[in-house]
Amino acid sequence: MNEAKELAVGSHVAGVPYLLDDAAAQAYERGLQQPQRRRPRMNIHTDRAAATRAGFAAPIAAGEQTIAVAMQLVVDTFGERFLHGGGFEVALIKPVFFGDTIAAHARIARAEQGRLELDLWVENQRGAQVLTGTARVRAAQQ
Repeated sequence: MNEAKELAVGSHVAGVPYLLDDAAAQAYERGLQQPQRRRPRMNIHTDRAAATRAGFAAPIAAGEQTIAVAMQLVVDTFGERFLHGGGFEVALIKPVFFGDTIAAHARIARAEQGRLELDLWVENQRGAQVLTGTARVRAAQQ
Protein backbone atom coordinates (compact mmCIF):
# COMPACT_ATOMS: atom_id res chain seq x y z
CA MET A 1 0.00 0.00 0.00
CA ASN A 2 1.54 3.32 -1.03
CA GLU A 3 -0.36 5.32 1.59
CA ALA A 4 1.73 3.96 4.48
CA LYS A 5 4.24 6.80 4.34
CA GLU A 6 1.34 9.25 4.73
CA LEU A 7 0.12 7.74 8.01
CA ALA A 8 0.72 9.69 11.21
CA VAL A 9 0.42 8.95 14.92
CA GLY A 10 -3.24 8.26 15.64
CA SER A 11 -3.99 6.98 12.11
CA HIS A 12 -6.17 3.87 11.97
CA VAL A 13 -6.19 1.19 9.27
CA ALA A 14 -8.53 -1.79 9.01
CA GLY A 15 -8.30 -5.00 7.04
CA VAL A 16 -10.89 -6.64 4.86
CA PRO A 17 -13.29 -8.79 6.92
CA TYR A 18 -12.44 -12.50 6.78
CA LEU A 19 -15.13 -15.17 7.16
CA LEU A 20 -13.73 -18.10 9.09
CA ASP A 21 -16.10 -20.78 7.88
CA ASP A 22 -15.74 -24.54 7.85
CA ALA A 23 -14.10 -24.51 4.42
CA ALA A 24 -11.43 -22.00 5.51
CA ALA A 25 -10.69 -23.91 8.70
CA GLN A 26 -10.54 -27.27 6.95
CA ALA A 27 -8.22 -25.90 4.24
CA TYR A 28 -5.90 -24.58 6.92
CA GLU A 29 -5.94 -27.89 8.79
CA ARG A 30 -5.21 -29.83 5.58
CA GLY A 31 -2.18 -27.61 5.04
CA LEU A 32 -0.90 -28.51 8.51
CA GLN A 33 -1.31 -32.21 7.87
CA GLN A 34 1.34 -32.33 5.16
CA PRO A 35 3.39 -34.45 4.76
CA GLN A 36 0.97 -37.34 4.65
CA ARG A 37 2.81 -39.32 7.32
CA ARG A 38 0.95 -37.27 9.93
CA ARG A 39 -2.30 -38.82 11.08
CA PRO A 40 -5.50 -36.79 10.69
CA ARG A 41 -6.39 -35.28 14.02
CA MET A 42 -9.87 -34.87 15.45
CA ASN A 43 -9.61 -31.85 17.71
CA ILE A 44 -11.29 -28.61 18.75
CA HIS A 45 -10.25 -27.07 15.43
CA THR A 46 -11.73 -29.71 13.15
CA ASP A 47 -14.42 -31.64 15.01
CA ARG A 48 -17.67 -30.32 16.50
CA ALA A 49 -17.87 -33.13 19.09
CA ALA A 50 -14.31 -32.52 20.29
CA ALA A 51 -15.01 -28.78 20.53
CA THR A 52 -18.20 -29.44 22.53
CA ARG A 53 -16.33 -31.76 24.92
CA ALA A 54 -13.81 -28.95 25.48
CA GLY A 55 -16.62 -26.51 26.36
CA PHE A 56 -16.89 -24.61 23.07
CA ALA A 57 -20.14 -24.03 21.18
CA ALA A 58 -18.46 -24.86 17.85
CA PRO A 59 -15.02 -25.69 16.49
CA ILE A 60 -12.59 -22.81 16.88
CA ALA A 61 -10.00 -21.42 14.53
CA ALA A 62 -6.39 -22.33 15.03
CA GLY A 63 -4.68 -19.33 16.60
CA GLU A 64 -2.34 -19.05 13.64
CA GLN A 65 -5.28 -18.22 11.38
CA THR A 66 -6.27 -15.24 13.53
CA ILE A 67 -2.64 -14.11 13.74
CA ALA A 68 -2.35 -14.41 9.95
CA VAL A 69 -5.31 -12.04 9.47
CA ALA A 70 -3.57 -9.44 11.67
CA MET A 71 -0.22 -9.89 9.95
CA GLN A 72 -1.81 -9.59 6.52
CA LEU A 73 -3.04 -6.11 7.43
CA VAL A 74 0.42 -5.05 8.60
CA VAL A 75 2.14 -6.48 5.51
CA ASP A 76 -0.46 -5.01 3.14
CA THR A 77 -0.08 -1.60 4.77
CA PHE A 78 3.67 -1.42 5.40
CA GLY A 79 5.18 -4.09 3.14
CA GLU A 80 8.97 -4.15 3.19
CA ARG A 81 9.03 -1.79 6.18
CA PHE A 82 7.57 -4.63 8.25
CA LEU A 83 9.18 -7.57 6.48
CA HIS A 84 12.69 -6.14 6.90
CA GLY A 85 13.15 -5.23 10.53
CA GLY A 86 9.60 -5.25 11.85
CA GLY A 87 8.20 -7.36 14.64
CA PHE A 88 5.06 -8.10 16.58
CA GLU A 89 3.76 -9.44 19.87
CA VAL A 90 0.18 -10.62 20.15
CA ALA A 91 -2.09 -12.46 22.54
CA LEU A 92 -5.12 -14.53 21.57
CA ILE A 93 -7.75 -13.45 24.10
CA LYS A 94 -11.00 -15.08 22.87
CA PRO A 95 -11.76 -17.99 20.56
CA VAL A 96 -12.79 -17.45 16.95
CA PHE A 97 -15.61 -19.85 16.07
CA PHE A 98 -16.52 -21.32 12.70
CA GLY A 99 -18.89 -18.81 11.14
CA ASP A 100 -17.24 -15.77 12.75
CA THR A 101 -16.14 -12.90 10.55
CA ILE A 102 -12.99 -11.24 11.85
CA ALA A 103 -11.22 -8.03 10.85
CA ALA A 104 -7.81 -6.72 11.82
CA HIS A 105 -7.18 -3.15 12.94
CA ALA A 106 -4.04 -1.14 13.61
CA ARG A 107 -3.51 2.32 15.03
CA ILE A 108 -0.17 4.09 14.98
CA ALA A 109 0.56 4.68 18.67
CA ARG A 110 4.07 6.17 18.52
CA ALA A 111 6.76 7.30 16.12
CA GLU A 112 10.27 7.43 17.55
CA GLN A 113 13.84 6.61 16.61
CA GLY A 114 12.98 5.71 13.03
CA ARG A 115 10.23 3.26 13.99
CA LEU A 116 6.46 3.23 14.25
CA GLU A 117 4.75 1.29 17.01
CA LEU A 118 1.26 0.07 16.23
CA ASP A 119 -1.54 -1.02 18.49
CA LEU A 120 -2.92 -4.10 16.79
CA TRP A 121 -6.20 -5.95 17.36
CA VAL A 122 -8.65 -8.29 15.67
CA GLU A 123 -12.41 -8.05 16.26
CA ASN A 124 -15.20 -10.47 15.47
CA GLN A 125 -18.53 -9.46 13.91
CA ARG A 126 -19.90 -8.62 17.38
CA GLY A 127 -17.10 -6.10 18.01
CA ALA A 128 -15.37 -8.32 20.60
CA GLN A 129 -11.59 -8.33 20.50
CA VAL A 130 -10.18 -11.82 19.89
CA LEU A 131 -6.52 -10.79 19.50
CA THR A 132 -4.59 -7.84 20.86
CA GLY A 133 -0.98 -6.78 20.62
CA THR A 134 1.59 -4.49 19.10
CA ALA A 135 3.63 -4.37 15.92
CA ARG A 136 6.72 -2.41 14.95
CA VAL A 137 7.73 -1.20 11.50
CA ARG A 138 10.44 1.05 10.14
CA ALA A 139 9.35 4.65 9.63
CA ALA A 140 9.13 5.80 6.03
CA GLN A 141 12.21 7.43 4.52
CA GLN A 142 11.59 11.14 4.14
